[in-house]
Parts: sequence; structure tokens; C-alpha cells
Amino acid sequence: MLRILAVAAAMLLVSCIEGREEVWLNEDGSGRADVRYSLPAAAARFQGGVDGIRKVLGEFLAKAPGIRDTSHEVIREGDRLVIHVRAAFDSVREVKKSASSKSMRSLPSSAKGLAGDVKVSMEGRTIGFSRTISAGDALPGINFMPGSPMKDRNLTYILHLPVAAAESNAMRVENGGKTLIWDYPLAQAVQGPVTTRFKVKVPIPGWLWGIAAGGVATLGAASLFVARRVRKKAPVS
Repeated sequence: MLRILAVAAAMLLVSCIEGREEVWLNEDGSGRADVRYSLPAAAARFQGGVDGIRKVLGEFLAKAPGIRDTSHEVIREGDRLVIHVRAAFDSVREVKKSASSKSMRSLPSSAKGLAGDVKVSMEGRTIGFSRTISAGDALPGINFMPGSPMKDRNLTYILHLPVAAAESNAMRVENGGKTLIWDYPLAQAVQGPVTTRFKVKVPIPGWLWGIAAGGVATLGAASLFVARRVRKKAPVS
């Protein structure tokens, strides 16, 4: 019975997660990222409160190579706990190392589901990019929850390119084709993998884009890693 209650408690917490990732890429291979995830504030009690969660996240980011000027905050907004990470990178070559770094390997496989499976193809100067996110794998048990706890919760991905995309499956396109937006309702995202995809003709070597693709998802994985540690430490009565 205690195990059943533990699973039920974890399912309740994961059903309320919401995420937003925004990335700006420059022609020279540099860029910056802004990642924000939120979950029920009550979960903070089981990880040493807000300060404890902040410490865990700081330790993770300190081990991630290629990322600089990082700032992270863990705050309460009403009944929500918000995990917010900002970072910049000068070279996507270094950021790529994050995908295979010790800190990334320490993540549970479920966290990697939210970071996504990145694929890059190149044909001449046309670069094809896709990122498949398995939110259902990242949030085990969520498919058994009724839809209401996920109402108005979204997973949003925003990408700012230095040039207009030649094509994409973005839900919205802004800034003359340079800004691509995917906004998935959480209830939809957990039903099966969702894929963000685009092609772009770039005046820079294609390997820059291939390297960038694998690295920027690390910050999102870090946020999920912290959130999962919060949930796993939740006591059951």
C-alpha cells in the first residue's frame, strides 16, 4: 500500500510540471539560453527547501563544460516553485561537450527524454535539424493521470536563428522566419514523442549547427534533473 501511495504522490507532482526553453543562436557559433520550469511549491520541502534546490542546480551547472555567465534562481510564485536558468556560450564546440559530460551522464534516462534526441543532416549549405522530446518517458506515470491536472500546462520551445528558416514544423513563425515557436499542451506532449524540426540555409560551416544542436538541450535536462530529485525525496505517510 505504501508503494502505491508513493507512486500516486509522484504522479501527482509530475502532472503539474510546466516548461519553457528559449535559445538564441548567432552566426559565429555563440549564443545564449533561457530555461524555465515550474512545479508545485510543496515539493520544495523534500529537498531542503528553496535553498536546497538552488544548491543542487548550482552544483550541476558548475560541472557543465562550455557554458558561461550562468545564473540560476529558484523562487516561489504563489503555489508554484520556479526553476530559472540563464546561460551564454562563446563556442558551440565546447557546449557540445555538455552532451557527453560527466554531469550529463549522471542524469537519469528519464531526464534525457526531456532533453531530447537531436539529429542533424546537411545537404550543401542546407542544414536540417530535429529534436524529438519524449515527455512521457521523462515524466513516468503521467499517462495514467486524468487530463485536468495538466490543464493549461505547456511545454514551449522558442528558437531564434541568425537567418530565416527555409522550412519548419513550427507552430508559429515570427521575425521574418528567424523565430520559430513550438507550444505543446502538456496533455498532448506526454501522449507520445513530439518533434521540433526545421531546415535553414546558412553562410557558415554546417558543423557549427550540428554541434550547437546537441548542447543547448543540456540546461533543460538540468532543470528536470532537479525537479525529479525533488519528487523522489517526497515522503509518504
